[in-house]
Amino acid sequence: MFTKKAQPEFEMIINKQHSILRVIGWDAYSRDFKFAPMTFLIVFLACLFMVVSLFDLYYFRDDAFNFTFVLVTLCYGTIGCARLGLAFKESHSMSGLVIKAKETYRQATPDSREQSVLLRYTKLLKKCVTCYTITFIGGCVLTGFLPLCVYLWNGLKILPFGVILPFIDPDSRSGYQLNYAYQVSCILWTPPGLTASQNVFFALIFNICIQFDMLVIKLDDLDKLIVTSDGENMDSAIHDKIKEIVRYQQRLYNFILTLKNLYSTQIFIDINCNAFQVIVTLFVLHIDIWMPGYMMISVATFQIFLLSFLGTLIEVKIDVLNNRIYDISWHKMPALERKNVQFMLHRSQQTLQLTYGGLVPLNMNLFVSVYKMIYSIFMMLQNL
Repeated sequence: MFTKKAQPEFEMIINKQHSILRVIGWDAYSRDFKFAPMTFLIVFLACLFMVVSLFDLYYFRDDAFNFTFVLVTLCYGTIGCARLGLAFKESHSMSGLVIKAKETYRQATPDSREQSVLLRYTKLLKKCVTCYTITFIGGCVLTGFLPLCVYLWNGLKILPFGVILPFIDPDSRSGYQLNYAYQVSCILWTPPGLTASQNVFFALIFNICIQFDMLVIKLDDLDKLIVTSDGENMDSAIHDKIKEIVRYQQRLYNFILTLKNLYSTQIFIDINCNAFQVIVTLFVLHIDIWMPGYMMISVATFQIFLLSFLGTLIEVKIDVLNNRIYDISWHKMPALERKNVQFMLHRSQQTLQLTYGGLVPLNMNLFVSVYKMIYSIFMMLQNL
């Protein structure tokens, strides 16, 4: 017999993300979120970053290399500011989703099948969070401190990002140190916030998958009741089971609808910014060799792929649920219950999906389409 081991593990993962976001002042996933001095500081730093980046675009307008470097950096700022805006605007809805995700664990029965589903996805979430955090934070730390090692080794003045403080010459010794200190200070608060918010998104997506699998288990139990039904008491049990499934299905669809409404614009911004980074970096690499550019292309491609994969994962779960509802021994049920099953099947075929800005479904087809667009725009730029 399984015990409820998955719930404390899941809550520990979520609480870690809460702690990180709370330190930098924008834990919008918490019900008790309030604007604090740190919140205003983060907003000020984010606005300052965008203003400085826009100034640098004008400053480097005649320098293709540095202009592109600033554009790539500006995309990260746009993603970060969009997430800040979403957090402040939709704090109540976002915290509500986290609470519902925790309720999925609390409402699970001690049944070994349900506990097995929870354990499987919780382990997968833990691996995903660990891998993403190490990769993203590790890459940022490496990007931040590698130029310092180069500077100490041979005196070459290389900066981690394309943001240069106005009117401070990065080629002078003091100017380089000031610009480097500013860029490293951005690493202290930007990557942790982006990583923690992305990890919570992973948790919500995996929670949707859990709810789909729970529905399949409940449908299996319903099918067993139908097959073994031989009297009025069993008909009552079938009716109660169908009501339970319909309620759970409604809960799942409300969860997906809320997530879709919250993240549709954010997904649109994330994918567009990453695609734009790939385009401008390819254009620069076509002109000259730029080693950091290969890493930027890899990171941006991975981000687009990851979002598309998560959308596809939900599509697969939808198909599995549709097939399971269709396979129920509905012909052995009373006429009223057959109508209820027909309603469930009709509803499952209209399942809400995550979208790219409300335009097209978020799936691997979108990933292919985005890269076709990237290729088309790059070829057009080559012919200019």
